[in-house]
Amino acid sequence: MKYYITFFIIIFTTSVESYPKILTIKENSNYLLVNEKSLPIIDINILFNFGSKNDLSQKGITNFSVELLHQQKYKNKKYINIFEEIGAQFSSSVSRESTSISVRFINTEKNLTIISRMLGKMLSNKDISNETFELTKESILKNIKARELDPSSILSYKSNEEYFANTNLSHPINGYEENIIKISIDDIKQHLTSLITQNGIKVSFVGDIDNARAANYISNLLIDIPKGHKKFVDMELNNLNVASKTINFKHDSEQTHISIMIPAVTREDDDFYNLLVANYILGGSGFGSMLMTEIREKNGLAYSVFSYLMPYKNVGVLKIGMQTATNNTKMAINILNDQLSLFKEFDFDEDKIEAAKLGLIRNFALRFDTNKKILNTLSAINDLEMHENYFENYINGIKSVDKIRIQQAIKSKILFNKKLILTVGKN
Repeated sequence: MKYYITFFIIIFTTSVESYPKILTIKENSNYLLVNEKSLPIIDINILFNFGSKNDLSQKGITNFSVELLHQQKYKNKKYINIFEEIGAQFSSSVSRESTSISVRFINTEKNLTIISRMLGKMLSNKDISNETFELTKESILKNIKARELDPSSILSYKSNEEYFANTNLSHPINGYEENIIKISIDDIKQHLTSLITQNGIKVSFVGDIDNARAANYISNLLIDIPKGHKKFVDMELNNLNVASKTINFKHDSEQTHISIMIPAVTREDDDFYNLLVANYILGGSGFGSMLMTEIREKNGLAYSVFSYLMPYKNVGVLKIGMQTATNNTKMAINILNDQLSLFKEFDFDEDKIEAAKLGLIRNFALRFDTNKKILNTLSAINDLEMHENYFENYINGIKSVDKIRIQQAIKSKILFNKKLILTVGKN
């Protein structure tokens, strides 16, 4: 007991001091900067407050639209090729609640100017050729068909369909075949115009760049983008009505893929840190966790089993996942249910809780050992608007956790009576 407490205090003291300093650009909290001079590289993330939740009846249109952005042309040259010519790395991704564009490039004034201006034009122009549109549509349709061949992909999208039924978080990010086929170029242009506005953009910088240069970059980026009058409102989940049930989706696979989803907390919930520590013990820590000990070490039912908290802005999920041989499916689910019953009581020694807190603090520090990791974390902080004393709040949040708080949080915030079990396999 003494060892854990002493060592934890050391980690707490040194870690807070060593975390990167988050700056706001021109006192605007939508634009954040970590000045990191170790490499002559700048990493930038542009975060948009729209995602597949904004598809409405045209399932998959947001992902389709973002796939086309960098394939537009400026002076007869694709934007992606312009970026590649100066050695910049470009990527984009769409999630259910947000969309992001990331660019990494060598720190020169020329590169900074080209990247900022070209991104601004790319986001405001709608120069999509018929050829590019059709090729992208064909690629998306192929991915949708391939999704049906992979049991893990089936489990992923079917789980969300069931859990988020009757909300606009339920469908796959890349949509359905029947929707994609009907989408036209005009639909894409109209969708992008309605979504991309200045008031829906947040920007995060990591690298050898100061506040003034970052502000100039943002000015170049936004100059061609309309300000927009529509304020984006986070999706309401009033229709979310999860029922406790078990569903199997047939698939000719030698292994059964298993997922359990239970309503839990959002990232901003007061009990987030209590449940974060609790989940580390349940299945978030790998070897030594409850699930790994029972499923793999004692019964040899799977190579891996895990659990994690999946917080959306208005709802949270405690998710468990594993795969096992078809003839072991029933036994595996029984063990998972037994472990959840033990977890619900959470009758563990304080030493185990302190060890979990220490593990989380150590893992937290590993998020900041590269610029890309710092950027990912900074973008998440920006999205959640939690930049004020974020690192101190995280450490103090973990430090404040104890057994009683965990037990109260599990009892009040995890809705075990709405447990959804889904499997994909022959059973």
